[in-house]
Amino acid sequence: MSESTTIRVRRETRDRLNQLAHARGLSAPELIRQLVDRAEDDQLFAQHSNAYDELRRRAPSALAEMEREDAAWEASDLTAPPHAR
Repeated sequence: MSESTTIRVRRETRDRLNQLAHARGLSAPELIRQLVDRAEDDQLFAQHSNAYDELRRRAPSALAEMEREDAAWEASDLTAPPHAR
């Protein structure tokens, strides 16, 4: 059995959550979990983007080297069997 708790929200927010959950075929707690997961992902992607911007500003040659390495990996045939590479 999973632990649960109560959070206070405005009735309008509760109703909107319930409507969204129903439209997606989810329970309100599952919808909230998905929304929190999405918010965490958005935060992580924003931090990642900010780190790249900072690297681009402070060490453009290091970023260029990373991008060359990424391109080399993407160009490799990673689906081929090891003996065929």
